[in-house]
Parts: sequence; structure tokens; C-alpha cells
Amino acid sequence: MNMATDASNFEKMVRIPYQKDHFNPVRTEYSTMLRRQLAQGNNGLTKTKYLTFGIEAESMKQAKPRLNHIEIDLMNNFKRLGVRAKLLNGKERLHLMHDMFHMGDHDRFNFDWKWLPESGLSVKDFIAPTGFAFPKNRVFQMGGMYGSMSYLQITASDLSDQLLKDFLDMESSQIVTMHIQSVDQNKAIKSIKHTITELDRSKIEEQKKAVRSGYDMDIIPSDLATYGRDAKALLKELQSQNERMFLLTFLVMNTGETEQELETNVFQASSIAQKYNCNLRRLDFSGYSRFR
Repeated sequence: MNMATDASNFEKMVRIPYQKDHFNPVRTEYSTMLRRQLAQGNNGLTKTKYLTFGIEAESMKQAKPRLNHIEIDLMNNFKRLGVRAKLLNGKERLHLMHDMFHMGDHDRFNFDWKWLPESGLSVKDFIAPTGFAFPKNRVFQMGGMYGSMSYLQITASDLSDQLLKDFLDMESSQIVTMHIQSVDQNKAIKSIKHTITELDRSKIEEQKKAVRSGYDMDIIPSDLATYGRDAKALLKELQSQNERMFLLTFLVMNTGETEQELETNVFQASSIAQKYNCNLRRLDFSGYSRFR
């Protein structure tokens, strides 16, 4: 998430507390320098990453110890990578969603769990934007901000994580989301075998067309040859190298204070995707529900 920084929170983050000595002027000068450098370096944006994990279980009692075990493993892995991570509680998650829905304004998050029974409100009443509107097919308004949602169509056989880095290096408020679900190993192998069979069938059809047209039957569309090699390589990895198969949905939400600014940001994101042989396809308002 690339989000515009709240000025007061930004100042608290870099402020060095005063102490009872003679070095407070130095602390003030250093804090001012940090505030200036951070503002220039990130264009007033705060860039954060969040990982949400979940499991299927029959009850909360059954799920809780398993989730705790996953949490411990994840935190240990982050620690080995030298990454600082913390678990968000319910109120912090609501704060996060509030910031997402209020990108274009300075509305502060005020909430306490004890207010719910007293007011009869639900949590969504404390985080919802002032309004949602869909003035155009592929553009929506969220409060005072214009937004557009796109999905990444991956056509490359291999994709570097540099693509994600380039998206996150854009100097605009945006949210990049990757929904990842592991596939059962047996189902994954069965699916790849079915894909190989379909590709072989298509290859035979192309060879028949070539013979009827008087062409060399070894000349087949390059896509068929490429996808066939990739599918067979993936099958080999799944069967002999203990690899896993995952289903991935890659979504990019671009924003702008004006429609023109939004279109500029979408164009920049599309250019990044094309550099890695991918296409960024924009969703219309009827397509949002398919990706929820």
C-alpha cells in the first residue's frame, strides 16, 4: 500500500523526544532534517506491506491453535530475513481499512469497541467513505478520490519480483493486492496433465491443417510450442522437485485526485506491466464483484 502520509503522524514518527540536557537544539535540527528527507524521498507517501493468512476449519476452537502456529512460523521467517513485523489487532485492521477508504481526505479514525452497543452502529459505519459513485464504466469515486481497478494478465513464462517492486516504486497512492491460494498437489498434477493433453490435441490439429495446406507439418504456432514446453517443465517440477502450484489473482488499484491524474497513473502502471510481457486489464464496475 502506497498511501499519502498524515502530516501529524509523519511528524511523530521522526520526532526525537527531548531530554533534560543541553542537546535539545541538536535534536530539533536532526528531527527537522529527517522530516525533510523522508518527505522528499517518498513524495509524502508511506509504503507498507501486509500479509493476511487463513485456513479452513470447522470451528474457531479448532482454527485458533493452527493459526497461532502459522503466525509463529511467519514471524520467525520474517525475523530471519531481518524484517520487522507485528500482528494487527481488530482495531488496527479497522484503522487500516479506514485509511484505504479515506485516501483523498484528512478524516481521522475515531473508534472504540464500547461505542458499538451504545450507538447501535456497526464497524463499517466508522470506516466507510462519504460516498461511492461510478460515473463511468471503468472509473469510480471514493469520497473525493478517483479510482480504477485493474488485474494483471500474465503472459510471460517467467516473471521477476522486480515487477512488484516497480509497481510499488510509483509515486502515487495505490494498492497492489495478491490473493494466493495453494492447490492440492494431486489436483495440480492432474490439471497440468489435462493442459498438456489439450495442447497436444491442438498441436495435432495444427499439423493436420498444415498438411492439407501443403506446409511442413513441423511448423506450428510458437505459442503452442512455448506453452507445451512450459507445461511439461512445470509437471516435472511438481512430480520430482517438491514444488507447489498456486492460484494467483494480481490486482492494482490506481487513484488520483482528478480523472486526468488517475489516467496518468493507470498509463504508468500499464507501461510497467508491458515491460515484463504482461497486460494490465481494467475492470468495469460489473467486474469488481467477480474479483471480490
